Amino acid sequence: MRRIFIILCLLACSIAAFSQAPSALAKGKPAASSPVPSASPTENPLDRIKTLQQTIKDNPNDKDAHEELGVLLIDQGQPRDGRDQLEDAARLGANDAQLWFFIGVANRQLNDMADAVTAFEKAELADPGNEAVLSSLTDAYLSVGRIDDAMRVANRAVALHPNEAFGYLALGTVQLDKGDYDAGRVNVMKAMAIDPKDPHEHLVLGRSYLADKKPDPDLAIAQFDIVLQTDPKNVDALHSKAEALGLKNDIAGAAAILTQLIKLNPTAVEPEDDLAEMYLSKNMLDQARASFATAEKDHPKATEPYVLQAEYDQTQKHYAQSAAEYEQALAIAPDDPRILFEYGRLQLSNLKNPQKALDQFDKILAKDPNNPDALFFAGEAYGSMGKWIQARDDFQKTFEITHSATALFNLAVVLYTLKDYRSARDAFAAIATHQDPKHPDAQVWFFLGDANRMLGDKPDAIAAYKNVLAIQPTGDIAAKAHTYIKQLSQ
Repeated sequence: MRRIFIILCLLACSIAAFSQAPSALAKGKPAASSPVPSASPTENPLDRIKTLQQTIKDNPNDKDAHEELGVLLIDQGQPRDGRDQLEDAARLGANDAQLWFFIGVANRQLNDMADAVTAFEKAELADPGNEAVLSSLTDAYLSVGRIDDAMRVANRAVALHPNEAFGYLALGTVQLDKGDYDAGRVNVMKAMAIDPKDPHEHLVLGRSYLADKKPDPDLAIAQFDIVLQTDPKNVDALHSKAEALGLKNDIAGAAAILTQLIKLNPTAVEPEDDLAEMYLSKNMLDQARASFATAEKDHPKATEPYVLQAEYDQTQKHYAQSAAEYEQALAIAPDDPRILFEYGRLQLSNLKNPQKALDQFDKILAKDPNNPDALFFAGEAYGSMGKWIQARDDFQKTFEITHSATALFNLAVVLYTLKDYRSARDAFAAIATHQDPKHPDAQVWFFLGDANRMLGDKPDAIAAYKNVLAIQPTGDIAAKAHTYIKQLSQ
């Protein structure tokens, strides 16, 4: 199943947060009614949108109209247009919690989590005690892997609002994400004690039983059933229950629920993909292929059925079939950078076709010249073809963008290959200096020794080779290090 534990936990926080948008007049308090301010209570949202659009047309500098319109558009499922309006309001001088909160909501809906974090941080500065902001900021930090920051904000939420459930739920979610299941469940249950009717708490608790090292699907199902008793069509509870049934090898039960989800949302391809993936997880390949075929027929503009099969076939080492499926996806979405990237990696690593791989990475770079992943693997492709100058340039640019040790290592190897031993020596020395002392890499020290040897620096070369032996005293690399030490010591 594609959905992992953290995603549902984040969803729980985000749903709760959106229902408590920070448009309340009092600081630190969630909105008592609608999160969207309305100039006219008699207008429905679509009429109000038209009114605001005319207001902005008449006066493009009306920042309040831009902000209200942006919030309404996001609330009506138009995050990109809504964000544009809110950013116009910010340029005109608006700077309140509601504005930054909804920019964060829009960025989250557009899967731009780095910018969502920034927006929620600004909302927190404007209203440090707001429940919706604190929940959403915790959510956003989790989504980008900033666990310590998520923990800090969740703890502050509990300290500021000890009698509110949301803080304990946020704190429990962070602890569960860290794998601290006992402490996480304690805090989720504290939230339940305060607000026993909140379905998100039961969803998070149930998901924790599925994510544990020893999953307990029965305990999980008990929590999901609590939600389904009052909301039989709750998508998250149904999906999670299907996963739990799958863990119990109740394939018929899981398939029945996933089929129910397909009927509940016939315009979405994801439920049909989920059914196919459930069959894949049980090695029921014929049923999986049939389900993917149905998804392809029902959703002819969807790439996911092809991409998911390509990923599966790649794990099974059916590389030609995987490539054909990526090509089918690209026929639908020829500019999709994710598909281009994965197809390029398949061509490079598995099909050993660096030029075809490079063609895919170049398509990404034509629209996003600073895409570090495409640059890195373009460098790999050039290196595979022996085009070392181009490889050097791409690895250099990748390192300038990411400052990653992997990019610097590849750059250093290319510099060594180009006989630029001095630059290579400097790069390998930088990597060696900043290595994790608990997990040193013998290869880095070996290359550093080679670079110093080529520069005629015998003492430093011997010292580097000795470091190789200290890390890896046996094997081919150790034998070569012994040989060079002996030669250089004569």
